[in-house]
Amino acid sequence: MADRGSEASWDERYTEREALWGDGPNRFLIEYLSDLPHGTALDLASGQGRNAIWLAEQGHSVTGVELSGVATEQARA
Repeated sequence: MADRGSEASWDERYTEREALWGDGPNRFLIEYLSDLPHGTALDLASGQGRNAIWLAEQGHSVTGVELSGVATEQARA
């Protein structure tokens, strides 16, 4: 395995598991942020996009930033 925090390491993790962090958005987002007015969100370490997708579905303009190219492609699919 590549260095733990490297792009190659994250690519490997995302290749091995279909939904590394789960299928739906983080419960914190749903519980605490669902009532926010529409705005702009920056999702750092966005992984497969589960939180960014949910935020966009709520009407926010979202930019996701992710080190892993594999995860980015999975988020776009």
